[in-house]
Amino acid sequence: MTTTSRLPRGNRPSGPILAERRFELVNRPGLHASIRLRRPAKDPRTGNFKCSVEWIRPQERELFELWGIDSMQALQLAILAAGDLVNGYEETLRWIGGEGGYLGFPGAYPEGLPKALVRKLERLINREIATHTRQTMAKRKPRRRGAKVG
Repeated sequence: MTTTSRLPRGNRPSGPILAERRFELVNRPGLHASIRLRRPAKDPRTGNFKCSVEWIRPQERELFELWGIDSMQALQLAILAAGDLVNGYEETLRWIGGEGGYLGFPGAYPEGLPKALVRKLERLINREIATHTRQTMAKRKPRRRGAKVG
């Protein structure tokens, strides 16, 4: 099942554009795609918040709605959805801030996981980042002249 078939479709944007990420299409100069996040809006009937995500490509525009208990949750879900929407397009899209096909949306684990598992995942991720950072810094560290090696 694709991401677009799992996300609820929207009819009307939730509010003004809050953030936008533009991509260049590889091998198609002058053509762009973009993801737009709209400002979350409160539903007066339920008190919940809706945040719209627009996925815009040449000749295609889709609107999705993400709902949260508060505006922060709606926005967080919209950012995750935006990342899911561009996932799989690393070969055809380029983001100016990305290298090697990175489109600027970090991976995330699903909501609702047990607290102990979330903490375990966070420790694992932090350990891997620390290891990578140490290795990168060791490669950059200049050797002192005259220092013994080995």
